[in-house]
Order: sequence, then structure tokens, then C-alpha cells
Amino acid sequence: MDGRRQPGSRRASRGFTLIELLVVLLLLGIMAGVAGPAIGRFIDSLDFRKQTERVMAALRYARLTAITKGKLLFMTLGDGDNAAPNDLVLSGAVNEVRHLRLAEGATVVLKPEELIFSPEGYATPGKITLESGGRRAVIYLDSLTALPELAEKHD
Repeated sequence: MDGRRQPGSRRASRGFTLIELLVVLLLLGIMAGVAGPAIGRFIDSLDFRKQTERVMAALRYARLTAITKGKLLFMTLGDGDNAAPNDLVLSGAVNEVRHLRLAEGATVVLKPEELIFSPEGYATPGKITLESGGRRAVIYLDSLTALPELAEKHD
């Protein structure tokens, strides 16, 4: 056994044949084609979830600001003059605009059009609807605690 091949003997094959490599590449391509759209939908779902959390965070911020400042706080949607239509305008205890950074084409609807947060921790009962890219989330504002609750989510 000096490492030379004996005449008529078959040496064990090392590596893969071209056909085996092509079959593996074909299978990887098919799997990527199937997984690609699912990954896109997953990323869109995460983005919508993030937008919903921004709206809920703005509602919690309004509640805490009214309590800590000890004054009524009023929340409305931007009118297009000083704030974008999907921005939340806070007045009363503070005067500021909360930019929600929503996706293009997303809409927010407040019912009633003005939410009022009291320094005692109460709020007007409200319904906030967020729609973006065929998805919809409905957030209810509890009047006794002034805390937002995610009621409906349609991906």
C-alpha cells in the first residue's frame, strides 16, 4: 500500500457529481421560491404590529401626561395645517404633536374625534381604528382606566 492505484481496482469516489449539485441547487431554488412570499408577509405583519404599538404608546403617553401635569389633555388627529393627518395633536396639559410614523397609505380614525384624558386617570371612551395595507386593528380606550386595549386585529 504505497498510495498507488492497483490496476483494475476502483478507488472510492470523493466529492459530488455535477448532476447531484444541480439537483441540490434546483431544490434550494424551489424552497426559496416558496419561502420568499411567506417571509414578505411576515415582515409586513411585523411592521403593522409596530405601527399599532406606536398608536397604543401615544395613548398611554397622553394618559400619563394628564396625570403627571394635573391638567386635562385633549387628543385629536392632525388637520393638515400644523400636523399631518395621521399625527396625534395633544393640547391642554401639553401642546405637542406626536408623529406616529405610519406606513404610506395608513389611516387612523378616532371616535369621538377628540379624546379627553383627565388628571384623575379617566378618559372619554374611545375607539381608534388603524388600517394599513389591508390590515386593520381596533383599539378601545377604557373610560375608567384610560388605558388602550387592542380589541380586534385583522392581518
